Amino acid sequence: MKQRRLSIYVLGIGLIIFAPILSYAQSGNTVSGFVFGTQRQPISDATVELSDDYSRSIGRTRTNASGRYIFSRISSGRFRIRVLSLGLDYEEQEQDIEIQNFSTSNGSGGITTSGYENVQKDFYLKLRKDKQSTGRSESVFVQEIPLEAKEIYKKAIALLDGEKSDRGLKELKAAIESFPDYYDAIERLGTEYVKLHHYVPAQILLQRAVEINPGGYKSWYGLSYALYSQNKISQAIEAVEKANSLNQFSIECPLLNGVLLRKAGKYEQSEKQLKKAKDLSKGSVPEVHWQLAILYGTSLNRYREAANELKLFLKISPNNKDSENIKKLIKQYEDKSQEKTQK
Repeated sequence: MKQRRLSIYVLGIGLIIFAPILSYAQSGNTVSGFVFGTQRQPISDATVELSDDYSRSIGRTRTNASGRYIFSRISSGRFRIRVLSLGLDYEEQEQDIEIQNFSTSNGSGGITTSGYENVQKDFYLKLRKDKQSTGRSESVFVQEIPLEAKEIYKKAIALLDGEKSDRGLKELKAAIESFPDYYDAIERLGTEYVKLHHYVPAQILLQRAVEINPGGYKSWYGLSYALYSQNKISQAIEAVEKANSLNQFSIECPLLNGVLLRKAGKYEQSEKQLKKAKDLSKGSVPEVHWQLAILYGTSLNRYREAANELKLFLKISPNNKDSENIKKLIKQYEDKSQEKTQK
């Protein structure tokens, strides 16, 4: 099993946290919508969770630049959609939905399901009370953008949202050529390069982004991940700590920082950061438990704690394809813990 699995679960820059839907959901229903803040401003990178009628999490995703989320291949039944407040200045909000399909015999002893639904649920979030009282909300970076560059950027985002990535990237580059200091375009192109594992150009772009807008949380986080992926650990730590100073509610920042600090041999600080991510996530992000297990099992020889974290990992990620190997690893850690106690 690979230790550097952070990208599987969380990047924190608009990628999916969990697999969108568990494998049993094979029907063609979809649930989608938009998440808005004050004055109908779309909220990007908001975490949206889908759970079943028994309050079991089916999947999580992030809103895109337009504030849109989508869950696909959903089975029929009752579900709850919840927009989490992680990293936001807004209150959590949830809505219940019910999906019903028609099943008929196909004449050969099989069952055919028809009448698939495309359910749309939009969310209009309210500012948290502490933000209302202080009059503060998330900072907004404002630029005067030439109209031509702005139109090219809008076209690029529409193409990317429509999963036409090659054309979208080409238009992002055109927007930057039209206006070289176009922060949103530079940040988005750098973020897209991170997703594509093109870490050197991503680093160059995101470094430029934070020069233009030092208050850009996503730019600092993306820069940190690009540096981490090139094994530039000390620089990555500086970048992620800057990102965390801009967003104290981020789960991704202490998670990535914990990984980086472990690689730097700073195990006590690593544990502190990973525990912070664990507290913020309220046990809902499996990668946090995975990274704690690595720290305890391979760096600190605290085998009982490593086994416990792997159990928590499997509890919230029961369909993991490596579950049998993880169970064997749990047994190995428990045996090592017992041997250590008997010495």
